[in-house]
Amino acid sequence: MGRHLYSDESKVDGFRFAGAVVDEDDLRRLRREVLQWRVGHARRWHTSKEKPEARKHALRRLVRLRDHVDIVIVEHAKTHPEYVAREACVDALARWASDHGVTHWTLEQDAPVEYRDRQTIAMLMHTGEIHRMTYRHEAGAAEPLLWIADFAAWLWTKGGAYREALEPLVVHHEVVREPTRRAA
Repeated sequence: MGRHLYSDESKVDGFRFAGAVVDEDDLRRLRREVLQWRVGHARRWHTSKEKPEARKHALRRLVRLRDHVDIVIVEHAKTHPEYVAREACVDALARWASDHGVTHWTLEQDAPVEYRDRQTIAMLMHTGEIHRMTYRHEAGAAEPLLWIADFAAWLWTKGGAYREALEPLVVHHEVVREPTRRAA
């Protein structure tokens, strides 16, 4: 049984990646659950575009999933250019995923940075710093489990009661400065 990681980022007040980790056996059931977050005939659920009532509804449903979804938060302070912060977060999240049995990683599609993401992950695998895993970029509308990561990033960034509601699902939080380069 593999573990799947779905990640999305927030670029508000620094840079952070949120990852939702799901066991392979739960994928189908959780996709059905998350699809119920949508309002009306929307193709997808996107936190920043939803009304407060829709967010409250989704938060109640997300909290009930705490035995089936682990949330990982990796963030970088606003001290470097965005591409450096992103690389540091991708590096740290890849290392965490490797250490915790992730076999498949789906990152939210963001065309300008995808090449660099793939380069970072491939280099870590090539040097043996992380185990081999399948990874890809996917559009949010195509993969509902990315909506959990999007929502987690938003909740963490908002802070206060939003972050407190998310914390029972958070299994790892890390603040990074630079990409880690270990000796192979």
